[in-house]
Amino acid sequence: MKEKIYKKFPLNGLNRSKILSEMDKRSTLDLKWKERLAGGVSYPAGEDVLNIAKEAYLKFFSANALYKNIFSSVAQFEQDLVEMASDLFNSNKATGSITSGGSESILLAIKSARDRAKELHPNIKEPEMVVPESAHPAFWKGAHYFGLKTIATPLKNDGMIDMKSYINAVNKNTVLMVGSAPSLTLGMIDPISEMASVADKNNINFHVDACVGGFFLPFLEKSGENLEKWDFRIPGVTTISADLHKFGYTAKGASLIMSRDEDIFKHQIFEWGPPHRSKEYYVTPNMAGTRPGGGIASAWAVVNYLGIEGYIKLVTDTMNYIRRFQNGINSINGLKVLGKPVMSVFAYSSDELNIYSIASGLEDRGWLVGKDSFPFKAIRFMQSPGHAPYIDDYLRDLEHVSRLVKEGKISDKVETANYN
Repeated sequence: MKEKIYKKFPLNGLNRSKILSEMDKRSTLDLKWKERLAGGVSYPAGEDVLNIAKEAYLKFFSANALYKNIFSSVAQFEQDLVEMASDLFNSNKATGSITSGGSESILLAIKSARDRAKELHPNIKEPEMVVPESAHPAFWKGAHYFGLKTIATPLKNDGMIDMKSYINAVNKNTVLMVGSAPSLTLGMIDPISEMASVADKNNINFHVDACVGGFFLPFLEKSGENLEKWDFRIPGVTTISADLHKFGYTAKGASLIMSRDEDIFKHQIFEWGPPHRSKEYYVTPNMAGTRPGGGIASAWAVVNYLGIEGYIKLVTDTMNYIRRFQNGINSINGLKVLGKPVMSVFAYSSDELNIYSIASGLEDRGWLVGKDSFPFKAIRFMQSPGHAPYIDDYLRDLEHVSRLVKEGKISDKVETANYN
């Protein structure tokens, strides 16, 4: 085996032009994700939105949100976003913080639930959380980090939660119950009202994972769509995660973790004050200490740039082309969109054709295909307004590939699904 040669730390610095030239050269290796319909990679909403996000980020490039007294502007941006999210999620007392992304928000929800249970249910020595099998992988990650046992409950044949199994899984050790708005692959809202009522009766935390839907579903509802309720209007919902850097269209590195009130939020906070120092010596609401101010400033700028009317327009434009996209898929013989997706997260499959062979044929034609294996073998999407110009080409290739698979001209391939 050939020995790997490691890159040496540079003795002398390169000049600016050489650095930028090398970076440009390496960027040519990156795939054209937007034109090739990669789902969940980034969320294009137009050059105007992108530019305001960039400008705001660079203005606060050196700001560190850990130091609120020094960077009071960033602290105010964050507080504004938290208060606006409280309003968006139908509360007048919810509070929270901005995190680096959905996984950190979910981890903090788990930590908060565990620590709140220590106060409310001190007899629990082996904490558990109940999650549907359709939940995001970050819940298993958080359970691993924080020492919880995960009880994953099955889905029904249509991909919806088996509520009898879910409710029966709640026991004397449960400290957290979880639902999604929407679910990871099929894009359906879990029956949050029914689920959270059980948590409310047992005085345990209920988390809504709205990392994907948090900045899409409220505006879809405001546009006139009749949706299942999932936010703080529902008694028993204690925490909500919602990613600004997904359908909030802000710069990467911005998600919100919201708590129903201050009493719940306090369990998210970490405090450290050893002997000879005050209790408030080191206090952080997040996993991270240093937090880049650019991401927070970018989020504040984009949210204020778009406002409710801007987000409604983006949501409406997206749903118009998504419905056309889904109808195009359903019109191809042998293919069908799965379940009842409520937004631009959906999946399609086939009872007649090998869906992974179709995926291979699409990949051979240059498309970046998201494959999944649960709850069904499927091809999944998570789309934004900027993807609209490419769906006609995709549908044309999809129809052609499906016909070739049916004719046996594209051989079956055994493939596994990956998150990324």
